[in-house]
Amino acid sequence: KNSGHVPVYREGEHACEPTGKKVAIVGGGPSGISAAYYLGMMGHSVEIFEQRRHLGGMLRYGIPAYRLPREILNEEINTLLTSGDIKVHTEISIGGDSYPLSKLRSEFDAVYIAIGAHTDKSLKIPGENSEGVMSAVSLLRKIGDDNYPDFTGKKVVVVGGGNVAMDCARSSIRLGAERVVIAYRRRLEEMTAQDEEIRAAEAEGCELFELVAPLKVEADNDGKTKALWVQKQMISFIKDGRPTPKAASTEPVRIEADIVIVAIGQGIESYNLENVSMNPRRGTINVLENEEIPDMDGVFSGGDCVS
Repeated sequence: KNSGHVPVYREGEHACEPTGKKVAIVGGGPSGISAAYYLGMMGHSVEIFEQRRHLGGMLRYGIPAYRLPREILNEEINTLLTSGDIKVHTEISIGGDSYPLSKLRSEFDAVYIAIGAHTDKSLKIPGENSEGVMSAVSLLRKIGDDNYPDFTGKKVVVVGGGNVAMDCARSSIRLGAERVVIAYRRRLEEMTAQDEEIRAAEAEGCELFELVAPLKVEADNDGKTKALWVQKQMISFIKDGRPTPKAASTEPVRIEADIVIVAIGQGIESYNLENVSMNPRRGTINVLENEEIPDMDGVFSGGDCVS
């Protein structure tokens, strides 16, 4: 029986004799694995190319184990991978000179790109490069690989108001943080995180600061983070159905911090995928109604990198 610590799929092994078409899937997250499952059920031969150590995507590298136990995740993945002729390659990146997308396309009848949204969005404030400032993606990625940072006795400030921010805050408590503050530039009732996640964060000891926008990161002479300075906000006009915050005429507030975690959203890492059409406004991959990428016959895309 699988212990749940290490996935049991075996690289290079096939579940059955190949039939149908050969399809390459770039990305082993929910969208990629789902595609592999249904393609395998239809009798096609599938190969998954995953950049990271394990399959799972944001299920592993975005959702902490206390919310989604690894034993359950690994069992689900392994069940899906038994649907047919599915081969898995991990720690391999598609794109660039090492393995260009055009080479992959020439080796398969079709390609499905499901690379997710795993890049960070920065605050663009002074001091953001100080030691102790990290992105939510980088923190949760370490946890996903069972590389748990030690926050014992640290003061942590999480910037953001979504489910990822709550995951980072609650993970920081579990990593030993002395104090965890969640700083959000809108009102608490406008947080995009689920209500139960917000309540759970508060119940575990996280402090919620509403209507504060980050101004700068204060660092000592060695470049280590000492505090996050924020500006109080006030509610202004309605835009896109939500009240818009604007800076209040008050003095900036200093929040002591050893660690600042930025959780304000994610982006698409597709710069290595040559000739892939991108939406300049949303930063997502453009697809036609049938999920095919324009002017790239046989190359499709789906999941977070599209939606």
